[in-house]
Amino acid sequence: MEVPFSGFELTFIILAFVIFSLFSLASVCIQKEEDAAYENKKLKQLVKKKQREITKQAGQKA
Repeated sequence: MEVPFSGFELTFIILAFVIFSLFSLASVCIQKEEDAAYENKKLKQLVKKKQREITKQAGQKA
């Protein structure tokens, strides 16, 4: 029974798989960081909006 790939071909296939896996993992990690930054920005905007509403209410009561 013959081996389907030579050592050189097998090395290239494994190397390509490892590189593809690293890029896939990096894209997932980077996307999660961007999502977290977006959520953080959205939360800060919501806090500012609530602070403005509280300040307006306090101004109307006085």
